[in-house]
Formats: sequence, structure tokens, C-alpha cells
Amino acid sequence: MQRVEDSAFAETGRRRTLPRKKPAVIGLVLLGLLAVGLTGIKLYNLHRYHLETESRMMMDTVVSIHALGPEKITVPAMDRAFGRMAEVDARFNIHNPDSPIYAFNRFGTPITDPEILEVVRFALDISRRSGGAFDITVSPLIDLWGFYEDTPRVPAASDIAERLDRIGYEHLILRKDRLEKIHPDIRIDLGAVAKGYAIAQAVSVLKAHGVSSALVDAGGDVYALGKKGSRYWHVGIKGPRETQVLGYLEAEDTAVVGSGDYERFFTENGVRYHHIFDPRTGYPADGLSGITLIAPDPMAADAWATALFVLGPQEGMKLADTLADIQVVMVTTSGDTLLSAGLRGDTLQTIPTTE
Repeated sequence: MQRVEDSAFAETGRRRTLPRKKPAVIGLVLLGLLAVGLTGIKLYNLHRYHLETESRMMMDTVVSIHALGPEKITVPAMDRAFGRMAEVDARFNIHNPDSPIYAFNRFGTPITDPEILEVVRFALDISRRSGGAFDITVSPLIDLWGFYEDTPRVPAASDIAERLDRIGYEHLILRKDRLEKIHPDIRIDLGAVAKGYAIAQAVSVLKAHGVSSALVDAGGDVYALGKKGSRYWHVGIKGPRETQVLGYLEAEDTAVVGSGDYERFFTENGVRYHHIFDPRTGYPADGLSGITLIAPDPMAADAWATALFVLGPQEGMKLADTLADIQVVMVTTSGDTLLSAGLRGDTLQTIPTTE
């Protein structure tokens, strides 16, 4: 839902910016309120800083890393960061026969991998806090609807009801050193949290190898590490429809993660069906077309984006307003843009654009 922007507004206008009390995210511009636009991507050398950029295919998307600094530091650090993301991708891929998750789903083999257990533990906490709106056991539903294949379809209501019996995070048993399941047909899919985790791991590797200014972009889900020289990273927020741009963020040390009904979907009898399921009903979640989460932790942003999307505009925004360090932009199916408490009301100030 996001795209990286590194340019000022194309036209003179005014913007809304957050007070400095939230240093991780400095500015937010909502184009629905302003007659301005964003130009295309421009990445270039800044004074004495060199910006190195590389992209690779992984996690079913294009992952790009932009790192600022001496080439002898940034290039090897980026290579190691990509390598770490590839490790995460292989370990968490449910279709990889060598993955512990594959063995767990197919043969009931308990998962003992400490890294996977750490992410599962985090995911189950989100499940509890969201009242089950986020659930890593929705894999049977995704399979039934055909989203693991190239031919998704609307299944029979009786088949959906049957699959619901196989869903529920409470059917998982997480011990200190292993994950087991009560029901043999329970399957897990960590796709709703693994990308955020992989981004976090890449950032950790970059920092460990001397990079203090970088942007990691995994298919539009990004993390801005430090500043881009003396300026903030610009991260555009794209709406759920192809031509819709909501605005941009000036970001530092923060993640911007989006999700919506535009990622994987099909249309049947004039109805759009997408891949974000409400595990309580067995059908795609209703009420929102897109959501963007802004948070210091990309894994938390990834998981909460799904949870709040499933909860919908009213219940989801109510919960979002209670979450520390998380800010939310929602676009409803009727086209309305909603902001969480940290982005709306008197906490926003209007200042002239000087860039």
C-alpha cells in the first residue's frame, strides 16, 4: 500500500505534520484534503553521502534496500541483510518441504525451531488481544477459497462451516520449547506476520554492520532506519485503488505497513472477494478496503494491520486508539479515510510547505 517517495510536492500546497512529540513519524499529508500531488521515485546522492540500492525477488514480492553511507560498508551489509531475509523466507514458507511449518501442517510434527516459536508466541498474543480477529490457523480457509492456487472461487457455505471447525488459535499448544496442536487438521500460516519479521531482521543486520541510514521496502511494506542524510525518508501512502494516493510520511526509525482488498482478490457475480479472512465467519473481512499501520516494530505493524482490518472501521479503530506507539490510516469500502487518535483532531498542525 506504500511506495517510497524522495521528492517534494509537485505543486505548492500546505501539509499537515505531527508534533515533534512523536519523533519516529514526523509528518503526514492527506491528499484528500489538499490540492497537491506526489512526483515519481527519485533516489540520488546527497552531498557526501552515497545511496546504494539493490532489489531482489523473495517472499513472493520485490524487496529493495536503499542504504546511505560508504560503499565499502553499505554493499556487504545489504548483501547480508538480503541473506537473512532469504533465511526467514525459507523457514516460514508453508510450501517449502524443508520448513518445520510444512512438517507441522502435513504430518503433525511438533515445531521446536526457536525462531519460529518466538514469532508464534508473538502472533498468539495478538490473537488474544484482538479477540481472535488475527489467527494463524486460517490456512484451511485460504486453501478452501483457492488463494494458494491460481483459481480462487467462492466455496459452498457448508464447506466453509466445515473448515471453521479446523480453525482457532486455541487449538494450538505452545510450550516453552515446542508447538503442538490438539486437532490433527489444524494448519498454520505465518504469512501475516513473517514479512514484518523479515524486515525487522534485515534492519537488525544492517545496523550490526555499520549502516545507520537505510530504507527496507518489501513489496510496499517499509522500514525507515535513521534519516536520509539530513532529511527524513519520504514514504508515500497509496490508497486501495490503483490511482489513489492518500499522501506521504516523513519517517525516521519507523515501519509503514499496509494491507487491503487489492493485494489478492477475485470478482464473482460483481462482488470482490479478497484474501484477508475473518476467522470467525470464514468469509473475507468486510468494511475496509485498505489499512496502513505506522509503528516502531515492523512485525507488530504487520500483524496489527491484519487484525484491525478484520475488525473493521468501528471496532478496529476503537482498538487502534488503545495501542501504544501505533498509528493507523483506514480507508473504508465506501471510500472514507479514517485516522487513529494520534493522527487526527487537535494533535495535527498545518504549516506551510517549504521543500
